[in-house]
Amino acid sequence: MFDINKTLTLVKGGLFEPRETWQAYLEEEKDWKETAMALTLPLVLVSAVLTSILAWIFSSYMPSGIGATFIRIIMGIVGISMASFIFSYFAGMFGGKHDFNKGFAALSVTAIPGLLGSMLGTLPFVGMLLSLGLGILGLVYLYKIIPSYLEVPQAKRVIHFAVSLLVSFVLMAGLGMVFGLSGASGDSYTSNASTSAPTGMFGEFGRQAELMENAEKDTFNPKKDARISEKQMQALLNTLQKTQAYKKTKEASLKKLDEQMNEKKEELSFSDIMKMASGASSAMSTANAEMEVVKSAGANWAEHTWVKEQLRIAVIQQDINDAVKHNYALYQKYEERLKLYDYAP
Repeated sequence: MFDINKTLTLVKGGLFEPRETWQAYLEEEKDWKETAMALTLPLVLVSAVLTSILAWIFSSYMPSGIGATFIRIIMGIVGISMASFIFSYFAGMFGGKHDFNKGFAALSVTAIPGLLGSMLGTLPFVGMLLSLGLGILGLVYLYKIIPSYLEVPQAKRVIHFAVSLLVSFVLMAGLGMVFGLSGASGDSYTSNASTSAPTGMFGEFGRQAELMENAEKDTFNPKKDARISEKQMQALLNTLQKTQAYKKTKEASLKKLDEQMNEKKEELSFSDIMKMASGASSAMSTANAEMEVVKSAGANWAEHTWVKEQLRIAVIQQDINDAVKHNYALYQKYEERLKLYDYAP
């Protein structure tokens, strides 16, 4: 039975409290049909309808109308179902559990940002950036929760994610071509142009997944006094400076792609879709820019996040103990530089 309150709770939690939502839903042991009624179907239907409406209002290149809405609904439902089977199937091959119920739950919960992104993608100027960013956020969420949902061993986590994602993308691209060529009410997602799938994109997904895995392995045991040293503060400032520069380069590339797509007068071709898919690798690099700067320098991600957490506590508490007083004074000393790098604890 459909429960709108349950749906709204899951959507809100998936966006603003993802970890708590993932864990709570994992513990509920839902059958895939219950997940479909509570989350997947309502989410896909609302996303498809609103995307078509917004595309009709704002977008010059995204298809709208009844045909496009129908295709979006079918693609959304089939896509989540197919990806759920693929991730579950390969989990069994790589030492985890082949559990479609859990796979479907994981894919449905982590689809929330991506489906929101498909709606925002219709907006002029910033739409594509928002869509790519939210799509990548969904993939990052998926990478984080799949091991717990499907019990994928730590040693096989990266290869399971990369292989499952690659197979899902290839099958969805083929499915998209079928729907696009068949058309609906004059709408079409693709033209007769074709190109090979961008293998660099998958390599980047795999590399970013491995980067996150390696970063999560880092450990740090701070001194008992919990004081941030001058050396640690300088390392943080250096990382923030390099992260800001790296993000600007990637964002400029994505902005150029966004402008190119908005300037198109005709429907997007398959080649255009592949360009946007390739742009997803840049978006993923942007999302993980700070982690990449830290790890590429051979530094400790756990220590880096510890320093940031102590600064956050210091800004909130300021004087509850000597360590916090020390850290707050250090924050005040470098406050202007931190702001210069768009950092606020």
